[in-house]
Amino acid sequence: MIRIETDQTDSKLTLRVAGRLCGANVEALAECWSLARSRGAAGRARSRQSVDLSDITSIDQAGWRLLRRMHNDGVEVSGKGLATQTILDELTYKEEKES
Repeated sequence: MIRIETDQTDSKLTLRVAGRLCGANVEALAECWSLARSRGAAGRARSRQSVDLSDITSIDQAGWRLLRRMHNDGVEVSGKGLATQTILDELTYKEEKES
């Protein structure tokens, strides 16, 4: 199960994700992100983007790939707690390793 809340202002798009980022839930987040970006881009400059992973409970390989794609696209990954710091470290490590 996954819950995705979208908060769009003139300057920032935030996706708050809770639950398991696994299986079909990965595609649900990708679609939500794509739709929110296209709505936010209509008629104004590209806004900053953020994904809040404070309430993520697990991530599978497809979830990691999506988070990397989002991170590489400039999405700010944020959240609270040790688990989120581990996610941020992993995204940064992979990015440095690929450079």
